[in-house]
Amino acid sequence: MSHARIAAKVAGAAILISLLGPTARAAQPQVKIEDLEKALIEDANYKVRVTSALVLGRLGDHSAVPSLVKALSDGNKTVRAIAAQALGQLADHDAAEPLRELLKREGDPFVRTQTEKALALVSGDAGQKKAKIFLTFGPFTGGVKSAGADAAKVIHDALARELGKVQGVTLDLTPAEQKSFPKTGLLGFYIDGNITRLDDMPAGSSSETSCDVKIMVARWPSKAIVSWTNAGASLQSGTRLQDKVSARKDCLDATAGQLAEELGKFFKAQGG
Repeated sequence: MSHARIAAKVAGAAILISLLGPTARAAQPQVKIEDLEKALIEDANYKVRVTSALVLGRLGDHSAVPSLVKALSDGNKTVRAIAAQALGQLADHDAAEPLRELLKREGDPFVRTQTEKALALVSGDAGQKKAKIFLTFGPFTGGVKSAGADAAKVIHDALARELGKVQGVTLDLTPAEQKSFPKTGLLGFYIDGNITRLDDMPAGSSSETSCDVKIMVARWPSKAIVSWTNAGASLQSGTRLQDKVSARKDCLDATAGQLAEELGKFFKAQGG
């Protein structure tokens, strides 16, 4: 699709969204997220890029976050400001650090104001009274030799993603807030653990992948242990190396999902 056609669709989407408000996404099928993202990053007309950022923020699709983060480095200050505003509307934790980096280098007052507002929405700073629990994570090392850094990262990322969705839980505090943690009024918890099993066994003409993960929950910053929990999963896969690699990731993802469900109940009971 040409930039001209994308621009026309972007403009039409902006008008429709302004008229329909929250129902716009369901009622507005003629523009695709990928078209908006392409226009935001590539279109030579800054007005089209601004409109693209505006629409992406209002559509509420979190898949647009990477493109909006790229737009924080746009050469036009209005594009940067509206991209920051859109990220604030999406309130995605992944945007917190890019917004902080923009604040470090940005000199324009309007851009800075929009970035500060967005950062407050993304990190939970503006709604600190609503957040009751802060979670931080350990390195998830020390497990079986078959589980390396990539496997540990799968567990870490899956737990952070799912627990970050729990109401009343925040994963984002600035270094200064962490240093003076008692003043925040939050309960702090530290989550760590290791992979105790990760292997592949022949199963007829296929292979069976099994994994077990043990998780520790401790108070933070004292790291006084509160509880231990564990979960595991098994699934069949092909016998090729790439099949086994994929099966290991799926197994760890499934296990992390079980753990996140149990931990989520615990944190809700703590006031999350």
